[in-house]
Amino acid sequence: MKKLNSYLPILLFILSIAFYSCEKVIDVELQEGESQLVVDAFITFYYDSVALKTGVENQVIKLRKTAAYFNNAPAPPALGATVTVTDILKRTFVFKDDNNDGDYTYSGPFLLSFTNPPMGFPGNAYQLDIKYNGEEFTSQAYMDSVPLIDSLKFLFQEQAIQGPDTLRAGYTIDQMLTRDVDGLLTPTKDIPGEGTCYWFKSYKNDTLYSKPSQINLAYDAAFGPGSDSVAFIPPIVFNLTPRRLKLNDIVRIECWSIGLPAYYFLTLAQIQMTNEGLFATPPTNVPTNITNKNKDSKVKAVGWFGAASVSRITQVVK
Repeated sequence: MKKLNSYLPILLFILSIAFYSCEKVIDVELQEGESQLVVDAFITFYYDSVALKTGVENQVIKLRKTAAYFNNAPAPPALGATVTVTDILKRTFVFKDDNNDGDYTYSGPFLLSFTNPPMGFPGNAYQLDIKYNGEEFTSQAYMDSVPLIDSLKFLFQEQAIQGPDTLRAGYTIDQMLTRDVDGLLTPTKDIPGEGTCYWFKSYKNDTLYSKPSQINLAYDAAFGPGSDSVAFIPPIVFNLTPRRLKLNDIVRIECWSIGLPAYYFLTLAQIQMTNEGLFATPPTNVPTNITNKNKDSKVKAVGWFGAASVSRITQVVK
């Protein structure tokens, strides 16, 4: 024991050198590739149960350019593009970047008639065309129907321990409810038809829960085939409340009917954005539905063009 005590300072000194030698700063030099066009676009049509109205709102197609990997600044806007959307009725809508910020907007006129319906409506199909820097890009999308959400039901939960986290007492969304033909409120169900896909967005006091882990997707009423035309399963409803709510909080839930291709795109994007930790896999590029009209061109674009009918409900926690 005495010999061990005499060698202990030496052992501690050697260990301190070993740990210090492990801390080495490595500067990684990455070769920057060519900047690519990034497209973020959904044509939408809203059903608002509280406002008791349906219709379109300003449509926005965001064009950006990719930046260097270690550049933490916002993606630079892609300026000077020509952006149009043509629908199944052969109508062409021109999107303009009036603020010179890369957000190309169509702000009307919004027509609401049987013979000349609005730009966005379920069953409509769209083609996006972009001319940018001497290249022409295109994409197609179809707008599905969406279940209407009439109201939300809240449930009070006591404080609980979940792994390393303490969940404070508060309210969670227990059910989404839809009014049937008899006027009765029943749990909201998936639209009939295999492969209808949804993206649920949750807002608390007008702030979107926007973390990658909070992307809430559904295939039919669950996470895959076999759940057609039934009420959305509890895990999807539970994920509508990433944080517990307080009395008088204002909650907004949006159900986007996004279609199967967009569902797979968002699923892969979420996997890549949450791919970290000890068992992380090598990152891969997420597929895009934006193509260059010139098949011989080496210039590519990334991102997604989609269409979604949206059911929106805003409610105060009481």
